[in-house]
Amino acid sequence: MRKITVILFLLFLFVKPCCSQKYYLTNQYVYDLFQMNPAAAAFHKNCVTATGIFQKQWFGTDLAPTYQLFSFQIPVMQQLGSGTYVYNDRNGYYKEMGLHQAFSYELQLKKSKRRAITLSFGLAFTLEQSSLQIEELMDPDYFDPVISGSNESGWGFNASTGILLKYNDYHIGLGVTNLLPQNNPMYTHEDEPKLTTDMHFHAGGSYKIPDRDFYIEPTFLYRRNMYVDSRMDANLKLYMPTPDPDWALWGLVSYRHTTEEKIGKSLGMALTGGVVFKNVSVGLEYQFGLTKARSAYGNTYQLVINYRVCRDKSKSAIPCSIERRNKRHNYKFLSY
Repeated sequence: MRKITVILFLLFLFVKPCCSQKYYLTNQYVYDLFQMNPAAAAFHKNCVTATGIFQKQWFGTDLAPTYQLFSFQIPVMQQLGSGTYVYNDRNGYYKEMGLHQAFSYELQLKKSKRRAITLSFGLAFTLEQSSLQIEELMDPDYFDPVISGSNESGWGFNASTGILLKYNDYHIGLGVTNLLPQNNPMYTHEDEPKLTTDMHFHAGGSYKIPDRDFYIEPTFLYRRNMYVDSRMDANLKLYMPTPDPDWALWGLVSYRHTTEEKIGKSLGMALTGGVVFKNVSVGLEYQFGLTKARSAYGNTYQLVINYRVCRDKSKSAIPCSIERRNKRHNYKFLSY
């Protein structure tokens, strides 16, 4: 029965990547992996987590780009997981709000004292509402047939799927977003460019530096779509406990690189620093572009707040799953 389930799901995974749709939200996947791959919903089976993100660009400027997101992950029974997020994205006279719900199912392939192998499948649905204040853009000196012919608002619905293989503290996966054809009337004008499904290949893990209370969590992403538009990301999360078990420090370094040309180009970087107090984590992210075009738009700041509740009711700054693995594996590996 399990083999049949795997085959059916893989067929569904690869049948639909030909369809087009608007570019999917993946900028926050370093904090909630299920946004990019629904198979990662409730990635940490021992804890319930909630994350809030506030992003702002061009302080002091009216209608500057801003973004808010709230996500919630919870394990359901032993094999099921749920991940939910709502977002509000505004850029000038354009605004979009949405709801994303992901579900995952995990199969235990092998479990022993030294090895744990699982295979997870995921399916997600997204509902969005887009709006554009056209009257503010209809300057008689300018004319844009796409804007003048579009609707002022519209609703859209889409789906995504994914698969995730975990081996101890390491994982590799594939996520396919926007499986359904375009159905938001905001983007059905004949002059609107065609859009495409994105495929995300990702890998990551967790490791503790020997003889040091210093943990690293690398994540790599390769995104590709039908237009041969591709991008590669490299992220490194750092985590360092303090002498006080209630406090810890953490950081994140992110780098983005386009691979469309032979050697590609650097797109941008992000640096994040933060603290953890018991169950609450707070961080401030600074994003900056590495190309002339992107640097002209200025830099972006992002506030990240996370709260977790673990099954063992631990309130230490080190997540409960880390403490258990430290004792079991003599401080070699960890799992957030």
